[in-house]
Amino acid sequence: MDKYFINTFKRNLHQAERLKQNLLEYGIKEENIFIIEGYDLLENPHIKRSKLCFRNFFDFMLPKMIETNSNCYYLEDHTIICDNPENYEKNNLIVWLGFMKKLKDYIVGAHLVFLHKDLIKTLEENKETFNPSHIDSFFMKYGLKNNILQIDKSITQIVPHYSLSLSRVKDTIRQNPINKDFIFYEKKTKKKETSSN
Repeated sequence: MDKYFINTFKRNLHQAERLKQNLLEYGIKEENIFIIEGYDLLENPHIKRSKLCFRNFFDFMLPKMIETNSNCYYLEDHTIICDNPENYEKNNLIVWLGFMKKLKDYIVGAHLVFLHKDLIKTLEENKETFNPSHIDSFFMKYGLKNNILQIDKSITQIVPHYSLSLSRVKDTIRQNPINKDFIFYEKKTKKKETSSN
């Protein structure tokens, strides 16, 4: 069975618990959901904000993923799941199911990312060779470089939260636009107004 790993820290555990409940509502079994407490910047001011998720992934999440010997999902605690991730085909080692938007050369937000168990082993074996960066940048560049990235639509949104990496609040009005990247987006066309003579 696939495993779900939620990246969080002690002061934000309420968000991780909310996301866990969100997953349970879509039929994910509780024994397959893991809340991983990582570094808190207040206690670790030496860590650069932009490297926080990267450090939490490699220092805390990846070792736990290895122990499961399973395919795993990386999730961030401010994520809202809008469908069961297991409903979607996985045709590559990295399948990006949750993000804010796709730009020409960047994917904004690593909210829900499927990682094949073979890739997880490779990341563990080579972790000392990677330069810390934004986690979405790392997943995108590594996936593209090795031709192992699958991305189409996003099945996630986010709750309002304070972004430690950006030092500002991300709100749902600005960060959850109704756009073509969202799986349930339906393109609407305005009807032409007709006038009667």
